[in-house]
Amino acid sequence: MSNLENKLKKVINTFNNVNREAAYKDIKKLSEKYNNNISVQNVLFQIAKKIGDIDTSIIALKKILFVEKNNLSYLSQLYKLLLGKNLIDEALEKISLILEIDNKNYDALRDKSYIYFLKNDYLEAKKYIDKISSLKDDDYFGYNIKGLIYFKNNFLEEARNFFNLSIKINNMYIDSYNNLGTCLLELEKLDEAKKVFGSAYNIDNKNLSTLINLANVLSLQDNIVDAVNYYNKALNLEPNNHEIISNLAICYFRDNKEKEAKIFYDRALKINPYDYKLMYAYCTLQLKLNNFIKAWELFDSRLLIEKNKNKLNNFDLVKNNLFNNLTINKNDKLLILREQGIGEEILFSSIYPDIINKFENLKIEADKRLVSIFNRSFGKNIFVENGHYSKNSTISSFNKIIYAGSLVKFFRKNKDDFSYRYYLTAQKDIVNNYKEKLSVHKDKLKIGISWKSVVNIYGGLKSLTIKDFEPLFGEERLIISLQYGDIDSDKKYILNQNKHLEVFNDLDLFNDIEACMGLLKNLDLFITVSNSTAHFAGALGIPTILICPKKSSTYYYWNTQTGSSIWYKSIKVLAVEKSINETVCLINKILDESNEFKFSN
Repeated sequence: MSNLENKLKKVINTFNNVNREAAYKDIKKLSEKYNNNISVQNVLFQIAKKIGDIDTSIIALKKILFVEKNNLSYLSQLYKLLLGKNLIDEALEKISLILEIDNKNYDALRDKSYIYFLKNDYLEAKKYIDKISSLKDDDYFGYNIKGLIYFKNNFLEEARNFFNLSIKINNMYIDSYNNLGTCLLELEKLDEAKKVFGSAYNIDNKNLSTLINLANVLSLQDNIVDAVNYYNKALNLEPNNHEIISNLAICYFRDNKEKEAKIFYDRALKINPYDYKLMYAYCTLQLKLNNFIKAWELFDSRLLIEKNKNKLNNFDLVKNNLFNNLTINKNDKLLILREQGIGEEILFSSIYPDIINKFENLKIEADKRLVSIFNRSFGKNIFVENGHYSKNSTISSFNKIIYAGSLVKFFRKNKDDFSYRYYLTAQKDIVNNYKEKLSVHKDKLKIGISWKSVVNIYGGLKSLTIKDFEPLFGEERLIISLQYGDIDSDKKYILNQNKHLEVFNDLDLFNDIEACMGLLKNLDLFITVSNSTAHFAGALGIPTILICPKKSSTYYYWNTQTGSSIWYKSIKVLAVEKSINETVCLINKILDESNEFKFSN
């Protein structure tokens, strides 16, 4: 045995049995003397790792790999240390070297997908995790990562299954409980999510993510007292945590507690002055309180919320022009842009008569389904399809560019400014066509219903079922479906109950808006949840009862406290206080007491 081997053996013995610090000093001295010796660097790497000096451990591994470039074991150990130091690009480089040598290396494929997940490249992450034909039976971390990747790629049911598998392997791995609960929230299964977060809480009642998640689901369920309790427990762990403080503010917004909301709102913005989501939440509270001036000061924050900004595909093109529009001159060449969601586009179009009267040099982009409707309703041929100007160089010819929603600060400064009873007009021949089709039921009350919101985030929280509407069916009433999307199972259910639901199967309610409006104009009453058809009914002046669960009460255009909407005079808002059945019974009472419906604020 050589002298160096004896020295290394002595260092290892000293480290294991005598004095770890002394052994560490000795191996570092040997490393300086034998800088390129693999055996010395190997011992240094291992001892430094055990001591917790990861930087030295990484340096030693790099020296070894300078000599043994393709050693899979050392490459693997190095990238894992780099990952621990959050040096993900360098770790990715080492993983790629491993996969060049062994393209089926399990750990490398799994961890490469994990790195892409950390880099928010979810498509690449999925590509690499899917290269593993099957994860190892005991790899709960792998299943958790695969669940996260599938979750981010919007494969929610698959993600849910992977999180469940991770928990089955290791029922104490709290991350998978929190991820599963978050997935269930996205699937709008609030009760299941609450149960899962409760299981996580039983494992560790001081886990910050669990406390926040529990509070979030309770807030969504309008259990404000318990939600605040869990937020405060989380706040005790991290008193300056911006997420907790912000969520507390939003929780109080939900409960219409302005004083408490303002305290946490100010506190959160002091930590992060660019929390646009919180600004917008506070704005909606002010709108519900009819504090319009204060609300409009914050209303443009909606455009800066990341998920909203990403949906506005022309935002980068026009952003430099947007926030200088503090004044608009009469002679300005003005371009108005639509925003995401046809419901809010209809809402904001209530301002178009005001702006058309004030500006002659005006163009307005709109959803292609609305162009002809707007040109007819507002009597001006100034509406063009979305992107007509904003997606090409002709946009430079405009002096001012503004999103439709940002017009409110100019034209809706107080409650009296919301004066229009209706502002859209349906096409007469289509109205008459449906009038003829419905003439065989001329003695019946014609009631349209819509029970689902299928395109909104958390649409299911606002949605009901056809079964909820069943008590409204009666001999003196013709119930007409204005529900877009797949309703085959709903039709089958009503048929099995020996009841009649009038359905125009040739009517595409989602795409053929002209026809939808023509049918709406033939109704005595429209009963609906919050969806785009509700906005059309309001803009047409159709008497409407809007069923609004408290979970949807953050929508600023439906006021569950006053039972009205300042935006639409013909809409009566009914909040679901105790049960949907109780609310439908109230609607039945309204129907029994009147054959003519007039709702106004």
